[in-house]
Amino acid sequence: MILECENLSKSFGRKKAVDNISMTIRSGDILGVIGPNGAGKSTLLKLFTGLIWPTSGHVRICGHDVNYAHRLAMSNIGAVIEWPAFIPDLSARCNLDIFSGGHGPEYEKKLDHIIEFVELKDRMHDKVGLFSTGMKQRLGIALALLPDSQFIILDEPTNGLDPAGIVEIRTIIKEYNRRFGTTILLTSHLLAEIENVCTRLAVIKDGKIVAFGTLDELLSAENTVRVVADDFDVAAALLHRAMEENSLPVLSIVCERPEILLRVSEDCAAAVNCMLVTNGLKVSHLSQERKKLESFFMEATGYGKEHVERDLV
Repeated sequence: MILECENLSKSFGRKKAVDNISMTIRSGDILGVIGPNGAGKSTLLKLFTGLIWPTSGHVRICGHDVNYAHRLAMSNIGAVIEWPAFIPDLSARCNLDIFSGGHGPEYEKKLDHIIEFVELKDRMHDKVGLFSTGMKQRLGIALALLPDSQFIILDEPTNGLDPAGIVEIRTIIKEYNRRFGTTILLTSHLLAEIENVCTRLAVIKDGKIVAFGTLDELLSAENTVRVVADDFDVAAALLHRAMEENSLPVLSIVCERPEILLRVSEDCAAAVNCMLVTNGLKVSHLSQERKKLESFFMEATGYGKEHVERDLV
């Protein structure tokens, strides 16, 4: 395990920003942390990096307690939280030297590798004040990667970027993880990017983790199978019977001619097709659709319902 926290809580006065969270992050994962505004994401990242002390519980990185062995824990991590205010009148190179505190031949070697990877090699002597938002984000990622980091934390790395810049940052994150097995935690309000980049997901609401697991585990819990057969009524009757007898993992059926929509708990498109064909039906369309992250997020947090109710008041 790269990171483990147990019974982690943080209160500010009467407000509990993080409420009894226990979780682990495995080596090599790209973990996305998502939640509504004010859910506790930023507080959680600050607890993970020892920027604030917990009210109760503990965090360990590579076995080292973040608060009581801070230097050892942080020797394994690179983090950019609430992106650094680079000094605009200094060059990119000077900024990295200052903020990383790096020096010596090993640092120079690592720096050359990182700036080439984030495609800033030709701009290192330019003032950061002349950089675009995307270039500043790439510089921030370079800063997080400069330590010998087994684990990096990126807070909203695509914030404020245009579509091309988002694709660039996405590519950097995925490629670095693929090449070096570096564990990455990132937060984002762009759910499509989380779905594109991350292997695991944590959903936080009111300081609590309300969902945690791989994207496949979380999003395949309820899929939709669409079926069109030559005899709609017979197909519907067969599928209803299969649901009642539990011979297929069907949770509910909605019949909307010519389609039959099955809400299923696991991948069963092939089994549906086999059952219908075995009973003499011709299947002209069969598809299985995984739940979208946006739908899962709304259900897990109750976000949509809360905002509809607020707007109606």
